[in-house]
Amino acid sequence: MSALGRYLSYYSKAVNAYQVHSPAIYNFITKVLDQEKAYYKYEEIEHLRELYLKSEDSIPFIELGAGSKKLSGNTRRIAQIAKTSLSPVKTCRILFNAVKCYNCKNVLELGSSLGISTAYLAAVNNDTKVISLEGNPASADIARHNAKQLELPNIEIVTGIFEETLTPTLGRMKQVDLAYLDGNHSYDATIEYFDKILPYLNENSVIVLDDIYWSDGMLNAWKQLIQHTAVTYSIDIYSSGFLFFNNSMKSKQHFALIENWKKIWQVGLFSKIKK
Repeated sequence: MSALGRYLSYYSKAVNAYQVHSPAIYNFITKVLDQEKAYYKYEEIEHLRELYLKSEDSIPFIELGAGSKKLSGNTRRIAQIAKTSLSPVKTCRILFNAVKCYNCKNVLELGSSLGISTAYLAAVNNDTKVISLEGNPASADIARHNAKQLELPNIEIVTGIFEETLTPTLGRMKQVDLAYLDGNHSYDATIEYFDKILPYLNENSVIVLDDIYWSDGMLNAWKQLIQHTAVTYSIDIYSSGFLFFNNSMKSKQHFALIENWKKIWQVGLFSKIKK
């Protein structure tokens, strides 16, 4: 399926906030998807992003995952990594909100890159421990530097391929409240990581999958995981997918959400449109 075909498959089933009646989903829309509140740490983190986008330096790079379709070679310019591999500002704010909304204390990230999303995950509260796995040593070094510069001592960067670092990291964590999977956009890897993380979840845990429409393989992995017996409900926002494991829903449900203005006819003639 083409990228356009994958988007249309999402668009055809997505609803906006005015079509949602579930309290849990309304809570997600108002608290997790909120982009209006700005916290003081946002500016500091985004300053680093801007520096990397303008950087002329290059670093050694080892591609271990499905990889970016736009990058190749043994070295990469930091500016290109910042442009193509970092989670967008909107996604980073959603991650921050999710940690805050669900009171997550033990956070696991697969794919630190330069540590921008890592910083957002950790900036909510110093009591939240964030362990982020990164396969490329040079990127991991930059992520560690950023954690120190941003004064986020609750970040730990683990270097190495996920197949070697994930299991021992989970053993040390003992419990995962939120997992952000953004390191290997392939079907097999996504399913494997989910299976390894699952025993460490609790009923309030959340798994966030990045780029679920990135490829047919990722979309197939998403479709399989939302049917998993442990998953009680899921939320698809196109850029990411959220898996939940509590029993707040009477039956398994899947929700695809879209911005109000993208389906304006669902708002209603006399409703206030919030963009």
